[in-house]
Amino acid sequence: MLRGQKMLPERIRAASLRLRLMILLGLLSHLAPASLNAQHISSVRFDDSDMALNLAEALTFRKYPTYEQYLGIMQGFAASYPEICRLDTFGHSQEGRLLLALKISDQVEEEEAEAAFLYSSSMHGDEVLGYVLLLRLADTLLSGYGVDSEISTLVDHLAIWINPLANPDGSFHNDNGLSLRNAVRTARDGTDLNRDFPRPDLGQEDDTTGRALENSFMMEFLRKHRFSMSANLHGGEEVVNYPWDFTPWLHADDAWYRFVSREYADEAMAVDPDYMWGWPDDGITNGWAWYEALGTRQDYVNWYLGGREVTLELSMEKLLPSDQLEQHWNINRRSLINYMSQCLYGIRGTVTDQENAGPVRARIQIENHDSLYSVVHSSETFGDFYRLIKEGVYDLIISAPGYFNDTLTSVSVTDYQATELDIQLQPYGLSARPPGLSSFRIYPNPSSGVLYVEGSAMPAGDVLVSLYTLDGRQVYKETHSFFGERIEISTEFLDPGIYMIRCTLGTFSGTYRVLIL
Repeated sequence: MLRGQKMLPERIRAASLRLRLMILLGLLSHLAPASLNAQHISSVRFDDSDMALNLAEALTFRKYPTYEQYLGIMQGFAASYPEICRLDTFGHSQEGRLLLALKISDQVEEEEAEAAFLYSSSMHGDEVLGYVLLLRLADTLLSGYGVDSEISTLVDHLAIWINPLANPDGSFHNDNGLSLRNAVRTARDGTDLNRDFPRPDLGQEDDTTGRALENSFMMEFLRKHRFSMSANLHGGEEVVNYPWDFTPWLHADDAWYRFVSREYADEAMAVDPDYMWGWPDDGITNGWAWYEALGTRQDYVNWYLGGREVTLELSMEKLLPSDQLEQHWNINRRSLINYMSQCLYGIRGTVTDQENAGPVRARIQIENHDSLYSVVHSSETFGDFYRLIKEGVYDLIISAPGYFNDTLTSVSVTDYQATELDIQLQPYGLSARPPGLSSFRIYPNPSSGVLYVEGSAMPAGDVLVSLYTLDGRQVYKETHSFFGERIEISTEFLDPGIYMIRCTLGTFSGTYRVLIL
């Protein structure tokens, strides 16, 4: 926390503003009706009266479910909406409680060419508002499908996953699943789950070895689904926290993170101006600028998995009394849906093989923009990819082993819209020329210092010569005028190894393997 202390003046300013408000409202409470008290400052201690008496009461989402009621709600969703909802058990806690996630999608039993989205809550077991908010969000999506056009669009075009309770042992600490009154931050073994993910600052590998059991299962779940966009829900503050937590460096997509964070906070503050109030940037903060945190899930998803995740701090009270659940749902409902909708925008498309139209797992890089952690890849199954990015004009480089790179220039992106791309990569070895005519001759091979390109029975014109490494990286590209004489290419700048050279003149095209000494 030492590095984070240098940013404490910003944190203190926000806290000071809140403190002055609390003092002022405390004085006013002696002079004015109780209705003038701050809506987000609770004077009621959380106790068993905040728990639902039965499943029916839990389904009002105005009380907190017991663990058994939680299981009943999740199972009930899957049973009531089998065509669009599936319940997945992706692991268990140290005390044997289930780690559950709902998948909500129009073809729920099928793997589709669509982006995957995740909401997850309560990895800190005593931060429980999100536990109920996500159950209610699932109910809203399921009951609204086919009725509400916005919700129907989300369900039709996304694979939505909802994990309401990531640390059930911490939430139901010492209460046999009956109450949250003794909830604690950590897992059973004392691990803070949001400080237990691999650390980029230490150069740690993406490895589950030595992780808390809950995090091991969560890491496997996250790696399996490779969510394009996600958020984890917390309590104890009211702010949208975006990457990074571990370093003052800004993410390559900092403009996009600020944009989607700003939208979430603004929409919530439009419902209640006092919500997320008092922050220098009006309800949003860069994680490290707030305080340094190491081993967070937000940093794990963004650094190791190339995802796009923020942390939503949604209540000043960690154990928020149940009489405030309805109010916090009304404040956050619109923002939760808007945030999901952002997963439909940006650059998206498919990458296929030019010869057989099969899907290609390719690397999609934004030139002069991306870092290693921010590039995305198309899927092996469908070749689909989803590159969330702020409005602008970008150049894309698409590469895959065994294929020539493809560069798309001036790709335009508009906020709240999708830019669709259909990309076909040409594999090595593809050669096209008119029957009976000769093409190019490349020599000497192996080569040391120079390569010659000769053409036979071809008209004069411009020959495009390109050199690629075996992993598809372009290292040379030049256009040469051809009038029948040989073309000379220096190879002194190349490291020794095997390269592919591609020569094109009109309909004449040839690809050759050369060894550079």
